[in-house]
Amino acid sequence: MMAILIIFPLLAAMAGISLLKDYSKAKYVAIGGAVVSAVLLPLVSYGSNTFSWFAIGKLVINLTFSVTPLNLMLLALVSVIAILVLVYSSGYINSPLEQKRYYIEILAFQAAMSVFAVSGNFIVLFIAWEFLSLTSYLLIGFWNRHAAANRAARRALTIIFIGDLALLGSIIIFWHVFGTFGFAQILSSVASQTGIDTTIAVLLLLTAIFTKSAQFPFHEWLIDAMEGPTPVSAFLHSSTMVKAGVFVVILLYPLFLISGIRAIILVFGLATALISTLAATREMHIKKVIAYSTIQELSIMLVAVSSGAVLAAIYFFFVQSFYKALLFFSAGVITKSTGKEKLNEISGLRYNKLAYIATIFGALSLAGFIPFSGFFSNAEVSTALYSNFAVYAIMSGISILTSFYIIRWLSYGAKDTKNSAVQTRYMGLPGSMVYPMAALAVLTVAASAAFLYVGGFLNFGGYLAYLPIQASAYISITDGIFFTVLIAIGAVLSYNVYYRNCVKSGSKAFDRIIYTRQAMEFGYDLVSRVMYGLSAGIAEFDSYLNEGFDRIGRVTVRSGYGIRRFSVGNINSYALIFIIGVLVLFVSFYFLVVL
Repeated sequence: MMAILIIFPLLAAMAGISLLKDYSKAKYVAIGGAVVSAVLLPLVSYGSNTFSWFAIGKLVINLTFSVTPLNLMLLALVSVIAILVLVYSSGYINSPLEQKRYYIEILAFQAAMSVFAVSGNFIVLFIAWEFLSLTSYLLIGFWNRHAAANRAARRALTIIFIGDLALLGSIIIFWHVFGTFGFAQILSSVASQTGIDTTIAVLLLLTAIFTKSAQFPFHEWLIDAMEGPTPVSAFLHSSTMVKAGVFVVILLYPLFLISGIRAIILVFGLATALISTLAATREMHIKKVIAYSTIQELSIMLVAVSSGAVLAAIYFFFVQSFYKALLFFSAGVITKSTGKEKLNEISGLRYNKLAYIATIFGALSLAGFIPFSGFFSNAEVSTALYSNFAVYAIMSGISILTSFYIIRWLSYGAKDTKNSAVQTRYMGLPGSMVYPMAALAVLTVAASAAFLYVGGFLNFGGYLAYLPIQASAYISITDGIFFTVLIAIGAVLSYNVYYRNCVKSGSKAFDRIIYTRQAMEFGYDLVSRVMYGLSAGIAEFDSYLNEGFDRIGRVTVRSGYGIRRFSVGNINSYALIFIIGVLVLFVSFYFLVVL
């Protein structure tokens, strides 16, 4: 029950902000609500609670909330990141008139994400899933005076809505097959229900997961979502919401053990990782590079899960949030100080020492340098994939390119600037923006220690006995050394190319090969045209069919008018018509049967 009580401070804060007349106080109310919600976390206990909602005949709809170590990890992650995002936002959002709407939407998203984190059946999951879609739409399009932000919000909602329909279809099939919406009941009997219905339901669920977690071919909406405020990008699109799909795969892992499903996850995960990594190496928008890295890391988590490395995926899921939010915060600091968004136009980050050092921590962690948490998460995945040479080779190439593009990102920001106004803005950044970066930098290093304890924590009480989680995480020395060599190669190449020579653009032919955004846009446009042509054909057929029914109706009405003339109320006339009819039947019978 306490798991649900933690959203009450958020709802109270939303109500308080809506009643405020002084817009400048909205940030304090929002931060206070998030802090109170986080303070209640230690009171949350493991277990499950079910509440009856309503009934339709024999069908009873229940709301089930469940807290396992996995649920609690996500709940804590949302709470910590939310507080840091709200504090950062207090210095980032300047316009007082926009603050009420902004903080209400952020808190609404946090409440929806908290409910999602403790969902114990498909009903609660679906409700939270829809609220996540709504709040992300509002936050992506927050700068609603900009046409690009509005387009990005509509596109995100459209893509995610495809997944919402798929999710609804999968829920209906699961209920038909298992007779319940509860996760625990479904997982306990999934081994005996591996028919075609279950497979279809899992495929539909996987479609919803791909849309929410921005996997190929639905990944481009996340790039457009960078039109939203930078703290929104840090919260929604790197640390929490886009991970919802990955979380569902881990939570319902036995469902995806069905023959063929894991292979689909592996193939699409590898494809997405390659596409996003290659795109990141040539992308020049400061936030979009990080967005592509988010897509890449989400796909790596799915690859790990599909290969049975569930513990590696969970640890990656957890620690990635810190350095990814940190890099988005850094992007906000850079764009706010320079007024630029292109990598080849930014510089001067070194004039704010604390922000600069924090950014170095985030970049090195994303690249995978030891002793940062990014090393342990990536190296653990590499160790788990060692037995599959093809997958291991692809992941090794991705490791080099990841180090290459994030060191490039850092190199541009670290360049010196002679613009005194830019220097002044860097040095005058509010502490509310810089201190959350420092906190995330500390967490990026401290999360390395969690590598030793995550297995034992998840196994506590046997709550996740159905997951193939070993007692402790493991990295082989050989894989650790090999992974370090790979990322060092990528970093050295990037430093020499972009920091020492400051290459602004590469070969256009090379760009056309690896920069897939144009190809994806063409694919989306082609699918849209096909669907539009199909819908136009269906509309034409529907119009023709309606016209046919209308004609039948008109003929029937006219026939009725004609027959009505014989209804004169004269019994003699009716008798005559009856006799004539009988004679016609006899004559017809004679000619058709006798002769």
